[in-house]
Amino acid sequence: MPNANVFSATRRKHGGFSLIEVLVALFVLSIGLLGLAALQTTGLRFNHQSYQRTQAVMLSYDIIDRIRANPVALQAGDYDTVPAGPPGGYPDCIAATCTPTEMAAYDIGTWKDALIDQLGPSADAQISTVAPVRTITITWTENDLAMRMDIEADLTKTSAI
Repeated sequence: MPNANVFSATRRKHGGFSLIEVLVALFVLSIGLLGLAALQTTGLRFNHQSYQRTQAVMLSYDIIDRIRANPVALQAGDYDTVPAGPPGGYPDCIAATCTPTEMAAYDIGTWKDALIDQLGPSADAQISTVAPVRTITITWTENDLAMRMDIEADLTKTSAI
């Protein structure tokens, strides 16, 4: 029966994984998964920041196109100032025919509505003029930081500067 003792000694040496080895493997795996979750969260945050900046650029070009489409109100200076505060009190130029001045008020009001919808309640905008260049300034809050974007356009030409 000496062969039975050799078999049982060999079996004890190769008994499989211990509980400590399994716990260490689970710990390493959980650290890796937490790292992936943090990477995903960071990616989503940067994606949202990029979205807001893209929306600010698109909204700037939107008001530039609206101004170019209404040259009478542009010459009259109806686009020179943007009222402070939330939009409101502008005419509905979709349902009725508007004068160029009313169309300018409609354009600015709907534009400010879109700013608040796309960039949040802290979004605001200004239009300043140093002839012939108009500067569209959009401000908003992004991750508790004040953001600002300025777009300049010479509205006597067909493209932005």
